[in-house]
Formats: sequence, structure tokens, C-alpha cells
Amino acid sequence: MMILRKVLLFKSIYITLFIISLIYLVIYINIDFTSKFEGSETKVEGVIESIEYQGNKMTLTLKTKEKLIATYYFDTEEELHKTKKELSLGDTLTLKGELNDPISSKNFNGFSYPTYLKYQKIFYIMKVSDYYIKHKNSNILYSIRNAVRSSISNDKVGSYIKVFFLGDDTSFDTTLEEDFRNLGISHLFALSGTQISFLISIITLRKKTINLNNLLFVFCILICYYLIIEDCAAIDRALIFSLVFSLNNTFNLNIRPLFLILLSLSILFFINPYYIFDVGFQYSTVISCTLILYMNNKKSKGKIIDLLEVSWVSFLVSLPISLYHFSYTNPLSIVYNLFYVPFINVIIFPLSIICFFIPYLSFILEFFINIFEGSVTFLSHFNIGYITLARFNIVYYLLYYILIFSYLFVKAKKKIFLLLILLLVIIHYSYPKIFPKDALYMIDVGQGDSFLITSNNKSMLIDTGGVMNYYQEEWMQYEKTSSGVYLVNFLKTLGITKLDYLVLTHGDYDHAGEALTIMDEIEVKNVFFNGNELNTLEKKIWKSSSNHYKLTEGDSFILGNFNFLVISNTYPDENDSSLVLYSTVYDKRLLFMGDASIKSEKYILDNYDISDIAILKVGHHGSRTSSSEEFIDKVNPTYALVSAGVDNKFNHPNEEVIERLEDNGSIIFNTQVDGMVMFDFTNNKIRTYE
Repeated sequence: MMILRKVLLFKSIYITLFIISLIYLVIYINIDFTSKFEGSETKVEGVIESIEYQGNKMTLTLKTKEKLIATYYFDTEEELHKTKKELSLGDTLTLKGELNDPISSKNFNGFSYPTYLKYQKIFYIMKVSDYYIKHKNSNILYSIRNAVRSSISNDKVGSYIKVFFLGDDTSFDTTLEEDFRNLGISHLFALSGTQISFLISIITLRKKTINLNNLLFVFCILICYYLIIEDCAAIDRALIFSLVFSLNNTFNLNIRPLFLILLSLSILFFINPYYIFDVGFQYSTVISCTLILYMNNKKSKGKIIDLLEVSWVSFLVSLPISLYHFSYTNPLSIVYNLFYVPFINVIIFPLSIICFFIPYLSFILEFFINIFEGSVTFLSHFNIGYITLARFNIVYYLLYYILIFSYLFVKAKKKIFLLLILLLVIIHYSYPKIFPKDALYMIDVGQGDSFLITSNNKSMLIDTGGVMNYYQEEWMQYEKTSSGVYLVNFLKTLGITKLDYLVLTHGDYDHAGEALTIMDEIEVKNVFFNGNELNTLEKKIWKSSSNHYKLTEGDSFILGNFNFLVISNTYPDENDSSLVLYSTVYDKRLLFMGDASIKSEKYILDNYDISDIAILKVGHHGSRTSSSEEFIDKVNPTYALVSAGVDNKFNHPNEEVIERLEDNGSIIFNTQVDGMVMFDFTNNKIRTYE
């Protein structure tokens, strides 16, 4: 034992192991894994690993020859209730349907659903037309998981038990999650070492020291817990760290915390290298590791000062992660965490665990949850301390960490390092404003239109994209992440916190459907409509805006170096009445056609000189009702922009229109193929997502 202890004290062991794990991580994540499916399969058999119900939609994760996601939509409420009773984890299903590639909007700095699934080695989503149960579950592990899941209610209390006990945050309201991020407290819902220590203290009946027998008992309990929960990076991290540190304390190995951290991370990277891309894992790992090293051997200065120091350090080290993933931060989170950290760790978390075993006490937990959520909603409503910063190259965030860790762990010149961090934040905030771009972005919003123009620290959005919300019975409805949310997130990655103009070419949902979402999140100074009578959607937008105007032919406005002129007439048809904007920037001429048809094109040809356009926003997503041969010949666009959804039911863009543009010699950019497209007029560059 003495020899083993001496060997374990060699720091080279941990450094070498960590380097090997990093090499393994880099090699693994760069392997181009391919699917074991051909993609043409119409019948698949698999074991249910997870089930999620949202309205009339059921989403299954299946264990087949590889992991597979399957979606099924119920026609009746009776079928839904019957399925909920029949299906359970571990059941073997035979499914009929078609395999589809996962798709998502392809925008710069945006969330990529296909990439997210790739990290889980999921390559296809099956759209299920029919299924039947081949075998009921007979696996004891799945049976325990089913028992655990069924014992947790689907109400507000249940959502907290799920997040703390199972690492499952899918039951949280998305608005509430956004409030957590706004206040900088979302990290509190990733299981921490403190919370695992609480569990261990319960298991060992709060004994101050843990002997070998107790440790083995704890180890067995935690392994069982690990097997019961579904794969969760933050929980895996907390469990591995707690076990490694417990082993060190039990056997008095006296291994330095730094090397215990390196050992724990090495184990985690060998278990699943893709953990490094998990945001919850990044938050919990960086914060916990830094606090372990920073607070080690530090003398207590009193509970309030210690808590303030923990809150300050947590804010600092999580700052680059928040800025990179969400493009905003809230310095007041330092103050908020003074209250919320003990409130969660001392009240909400213990009560969540207790209420899992004793559901009758749920009313107590609900009381404190209401206090917690009420205060979060109240504080978030005022939007105080909220700072948006544009997303930069990842090297910039590494520089943040170099300065932050220097400030925390280099004893000398702390004030200088703190000033350098502050200077870096100021540069980060100011750079886009000091060096603004004259740019045009065609945003991928699926089957719709949305174009962003920036110039001289001003910004303008032409249309917002959107999807028509058709009437559904209450049981069929479920919360969907709208394209407006992704659009707002993209604006934030550019550091945009307000729009000078929001131009709605017409009132169709695929052009104006996300206007209200954007206006809720981003300050909009002016909203422009066409000259037609407002429809129901436009009336809602009109009422929600303080500065709103109807533009008609001949109206003009300026955005930085861009000049705009309305050249469209007004017609009874909504598409024909689309605002058509003629714009000039430097020596280039731009034309935005909205959904204008051939009828509107003819009017424009008869009344305006629109020859030799540099950039044409092709009318009506490339429909055959627009872009006549006469119009294309006259406009003669150098670049033609087509915004349309992949596999849309309208078959946009029309093949004849594309051929017409190609015959004209135009360079075509299509969101279906190219994703987002940016024209940088300042630097004379073009960039596409693909």
C-alpha cells in the first residue's frame, strides 16, 4: 500500500494521463463516423431508451444498430392516452416510416441540430407512420428507470426533481430558462460536487469520516444511481469528481487537488470525448475546478465574504462560456448568486431529493419554488445589468481565460490583470461599434424571408420569417422553438441590441410571423408596413409598436450608407402589394422584391430604370409567379438571392426560374443549399454558411 501511495504522488502520472486523454479526445472528435443505416430503410426495430410527449407529438430515442430518434404524431387523444399506458422504457418496437436527415437553419453562430445529434452518434430521424410492440421490457435496469420516471409527477415540483435527480431539464418552461440565463444563474441547475456531497452525507448518515466499508457502500449506491439516470454530462462529472476526491480522502493519499482534477477529467474524456461540447458540462467543470483550486487552503473570511468570493470567481470563469454561447452576460449575477446559490443548495435541492422519496411533502417544495420563480421573473423583467457582446473568434475567449486565471492564481500584480480583463471586455464591446460593417445578410429562416442590413452602427431587418399557426385542439398543442428565437440569437451574436427599422414587405406569416417575437427581445425603433389594409397579424404588430408607418411608392429612407426607395404600387392582392425596395450602397444597386409577382414586375419595368442590379432578392422564393424572363433580362442581376425552405411543399424555387437566372449568367445563392449568405461591402467579401 505504501508503494502504491508513493507512486500515486508522482505528478507526471496525472499529467501524462491527461495529455493522453486529450490526444484521444482530439482524434475521436475528428473521426468522421458514418451511419450504419443506408437511409432507404422503411422498417426498423429498436429498444426504447427514452420517451417524450409534447402535445400530439411523441419523440422516441431508440437503441438499434445505432442510436435513432423517431417521431410520431397522434390523431386522437384516446390514442395518446392508450400509448402512454402501453409504452415503457426497454420495450422493443417495430416501426414503419422513412428515415430523414436532421435539418436545422444554417446561420452563422447558430445552433446546429445535425451537429448536436452527431455528437451523440445519431444520423437519422425516423418519421413514423405506424408501429407495434414486439417485446415488452424484461430488463431490470429499464424497469427501475420506468419506476423512477413514473413516480415523478409532471407538474412544477416534478420538473425540479427531474433536473436535480435525473439531470433532465426538458420539463422547464423555455421562458423560465431564458430568465435563468438573463440573471446568470443557469449553472445552478447542473448537478454540482456540493450537491453530490450532500447525497453522500445522507448515505453515510452524515459521518465526518468515511471508512473503506462506507466508501464501498457509497460507491455501489452512486454506480446504481449512474445506471438509473440517462446519459447526462454534468451528473457524470459530479459523480466522477466526488468519487475521485472521496478515494483520496478515505485512503489519506494526499494527492494535490490539481492532479485529482486532471485524473477526473481524463476519466470523463475517455468515457465520452463529446462531453467537451456540452454547455452544462463546460459551466460545471470550469466553475467547480476553479473553485477547488482557488479556495484550497484559503482561510475563511466569514460566510458572507466567502460566498461573495465564490460568486465573484464563478462569474469570472463562466464569463467566456456565456459570451461564446449566448453573446451576453449579467455582472449582477454576482449579487444574485449570493442569494440563489444557498437558496438552491440548502433549500430547493435537498427538498427535491426528499420529495422524490416522500411525495407528500411536495407542497413545501412548491412553496419555495414559487418564491424562487417569482423573484427570478420579477428581476428578469427589469432587464438590469444585461450586456450583449458580439461573438468573436475562439482565440479571443482563450485570451479571456489566460487573463482570468492569471488574476486568480498569480499572486503578484492582481490589479493589473483585473484591469486587463476589464480592458478586454471594453474592447470586445466597442470593436463592432468602432469598426462597423456595411453588410447584407440573407438569413436562413426556412420557408420564408429575412434580410439583415447593417451600416454605421445602424441595423435594419427586412421581414422576419415565420410559420402559420393553424388551429389545433388544446391536447395537440406543444411549445415549439420559433425561427424568431434563432433570429434574435443571431442578432445578439453580432452585438445588435436594437433595430432602427423593421420592414415588413407584406403581412403573410412567412414574412412577418416572427415580428412580435423579435419586438419582445430586441428594441425596434420604427416598423414599416406596405400601403395595403392591415391584416390580423399586422394589426397586432401595429399595436405593439410605438413608431409605425405605412410606406407607399416614392417614399425613401436612409440607413447609414444605404439609400432606400419604395418603387412598388398598391394592389388588392397581398403578394402584389409587397414593398419593393430599390437600394444603393457605394456603386452597387440592390433590389428587394418581397413576394411581388409578374404583375408588379411589369409595373416596375414600365416606370423605373432598374438595369444592372448587383444583388437581386428573387421574388416569392423563386416561384414561377415571379421573375419573368423580361424582368430578369432587364434587371440582369450579378447575384440572385433565393430564400426557401428545404423540401418545402410549394417546390420553391421553380426550376424554370433557376434556369432563367443561370442563362442570364447570375450567381445564385439559395438558403436550401448555401444557408446564410453575407455580403460584406466594406471589405468586398462574400461569405456563405456552407
